[in-house]
Amino acid sequence: MTPVTQMIDYREHWDEYARTWRCRFPEEEFIGDEWKGIRAGAARSLEEYTRLIEREFIAPFIERHHRVLEIGVGGGRTSALLLPHCGELVCADISPCMLRATRQRLGTERVSYVQLDGRSLAGVASSSVDVCFSYDTFVHLDPHDIFQYLYHLPEVLKGPRLCILHHTNVLSEVGWKVFVDNWRHSVGGRNGGALSVMTDSIMERFLSHLGYEVLLKDCSTVPRDCVWVVVAPVQPPLR
Repeated sequence: MTPVTQMIDYREHWDEYARTWRCRFPEEEFIGDEWKGIRAGAARSLEEYTRLIEREFIAPFIERHHRVLEIGVGGGRTSALLLPHCGELVCADISPCMLRATRQRLGTERVSYVQLDGRSLAGVASSSVDVCFSYDTFVHLDPHDIFQYLYHLPEVLKGPRLCILHHTNVLSEVGWKVFVDNWRHSVGGRNGGALSVMTDSIMERFLSHLGYEVLLKDCSTVPRDCVWVVVAPVQPPLR
């Protein structure tokens, strides 16, 4: 008898997060401004954190002619950082409420919106984007879900085929402390907002298996996590 797999409901979690956000964070202007990089050991304020993201992971890699796909836009915090650097931005998210929040923040000039199904990149045209950027999203994804995005990314990329990807690293000192402090909350099934049990070694194996070329592996700028800059293959291996 085949066991029934309990899916992590990312969409419902982040829709609910968006619906209740204003009540919980009345002092913040936009969804996502509450994530200031403090628990990740990267910054002491929102301004410092956004400057770090733009300086280290956007400005050196995103060019004005690039069409960029951002996976997991949330309320548009990193989208707002990306837009001045690229020619066009494709904002993708599993949550319609988060997409609505980002649209309210950014509008539609040089920006389009795609609701993802959580299983593929359906809705993003084949060979239509130069760069994939995902920050503060893979930190919540189960490793299997990260792998499936890596598998499908070659289908939608063209040109430089560049990917900037950020995930948790529970083997870092900060990451391990977060895991030990919170593991009880995920016993029996975690919600879609919990930090995932991911490591740099697992990601390295994923990338190697799928034929990605690693340009940069950074496990120090955001001490809890790991950020990669990689080039996607023309197509994933058939195995």
